[in-house]
Amino acid sequence: MLTDTVTPGTIILGLEGVDKRKVIEALIDLIVAGGHATDREAVLVAVLDREAKGSTGLENGIAIPHARTAGVGDVVCALGISGAGIDFDSVDRRPCHLIFLILAPPHESTKYLKALSAVALIGRDAALIHRLRTASSPEEVMAVLSSGGNETGA
Repeated sequence: MLTDTVTPGTIILGLEGVDKRKVIEALIDLIVAGGHATDREAVLVAVLDREAKGSTGLENGIAIPHARTAGVGDVVCALGISGAGIDFDSVDRRPCHLIFLILAPPHESTKYLKALSAVALIGRDAALIHRLRTASSPEEVMAVLSSGGNETGA
């Protein structure tokens, strides 16, 4: 599922020394640059509004900032990978190293929920988390996601 929504162009390796908002903005900028979003500000407001309702920082170093917005035409996901980790007010109070930003148009529910679920499943697989965190290129990240199993890859 994630390989349908993430592309090498929507992956940032080596995020360091940035805060939650800056990470969200950097990931949105990738989505805009790739032509997947039409209105950067509307997307940013939607994601920040969702984040204000409750942190999207999960356990095991994963965060899933997400929103439904008319600023995108289809479900799209950007991934930022941080060695040091980013404070996302996570459930386990630990820094997040894998930040998956998922956006969907308001009418799209199924694909959006499947993408969220796929990321949640990654959080249960320590080996997969390690492989993603240590990937050396966006293409390697895509290969890891593809080989991660049907839940995350297909």
